[in-house]
Amino acid sequence: MKKLLLALILTILISIPASSIEIDTLWYRTMSAGARNVDFTPDDKYVIAWTNGIEFWEVQKGVMEFSVPTELLGDYNYNEEFLVFSKDSTPKLLNWKTREVEEGFRKEQHNLERIRTAKSKNEFMVKTYEKIDHVYTYKNKTVLYFFNIDDKSKVDSFAIINQFEKDGYKWNRRFLDFDYVGDDDEFIYVSYHDYNNLIETIPPPERLDNYFSHIYDRNTKELVDSLFLYQRTSKGEGTYINKMQVMNDRSKIAWNNKGGEINFYDIYTRKFYDQLVFDTHDFVEAFDIEFNRDESVVGITHGQNLKIYNLQKKEKIHDYFLGSWQNLSFSNNNDYLTTNIGSWLVLFPSHTGISSVEDTDNNRLNLTVTPNPASNNISIHFSSATNEPIKLSIIDLVGNEIGIIDEGNIENQNYSIDYNISNLAPATYFIRLELGSEIFTKKFIKE
Repeated sequence: MKKLLLALILTILISIPASSIEIDTLWYRTMSAGARNVDFTPDDKYVIAWTNGIEFWEVQKGVMEFSVPTELLGDYNYNEEFLVFSKDSTPKLLNWKTREVEEGFRKEQHNLERIRTAKSKNEFMVKTYEKIDHVYTYKNKTVLYFFNIDDKSKVDSFAIINQFEKDGYKWNRRFLDFDYVGDDDEFIYVSYHDYNNLIETIPPPERLDNYFSHIYDRNTKELVDSLFLYQRTSKGEGTYINKMQVMNDRSKIAWNNKGGEINFYDIYTRKFYDQLVFDTHDFVEAFDIEFNRDESVVGITHGQNLKIYNLQKKEKIHDYFLGSWQNLSFSNNNDYLTTNIGSWLVLFPSHTGISSVEDTDNNRLNLTVTPNPASNNISIHFSSATNEPIKLSIIDLVGNEIGIIDEGNIENQNYSIDYNISNLAPATYFIRLELGSEIFTKKFIKE
């Protein structure tokens, strides 16, 4: 019923045939607006959606518990105590545990557009820009300001000029992305798009789009490395870089390139060390690239496709087709993925953690939960040829043990038990079966 309703709503919303929806959602909800990014809280209790506010959706029930207005996209500070955000061009701190907003920063004169936080110290940088008559102009410079979170002071700044001359032409520079990088956040990268093709007097063959990323020393602002990504010509050759990502190993960055390839680069050795190459039948240019916590898996969104790859084996794990996939995030325990499709927020299993173990092992035991969904009572059944001790329990979406159903040695090969769930709140749960040294799970829904 749940999948049917999702298919009906999204078919109306994005005009995609219901038969193409092949995703086992845990829940889907309507946000106040389309999300600029999605994430989880460090304890995986909430999904965070950065809309026109920071919306906190409780993972277990899919209910938005609270929100805080914001005007731009921010991030956690280094110890994940605060979410750094901005309202009315004033940086602020949100303690996501207490739900209290901490003030103290001064209002900035210029518009604030994006906040990036360091991961080894209590610092953040914010992108600012100027407007003339409410219109953004490339003739102005883009400035990154650096702030100390502890004393809420502006430390220094770094200016990027948005127009320059080269090879006898005037070039425009578009600022794409930026972030801290390095074990001690001793570097920053800035990605640019340089182009001269807006100047009408240039012959088409000489109109160029160059994409590259510069790595600067955080303190001196000196250029320490330059990565030329690719060039797009007037003939349409080349492609657009959609996402650059600093990995959990802060010495490494990754980005999509050349029709969907993901390149991996070490900033200390200054060498490319790996590449994920897509098959020609699996062509994808990433809108978003996200790695799970141990960086064994990468998720890629682009248009109607969401693909999950095993990085070690270079194999695709899952391929979802739905429509207008946008931002993507793995939970900290690697069990879940969240994404937004326009103003829809979706939570579903990542197929890389505990929530995805409903596979051939479960088929081997014939582990079943009926009815499903259920309101008051469920029947649990499995078959085993062994006589090992068992522990049968209920866990929630974030792995918390809700209750123990049975524990001890099984008496026969065909095990069955009835259990009352009327005291559980309506949500998605898992039956967890520990059989000797093996663990099996089965999802069920309490209505």
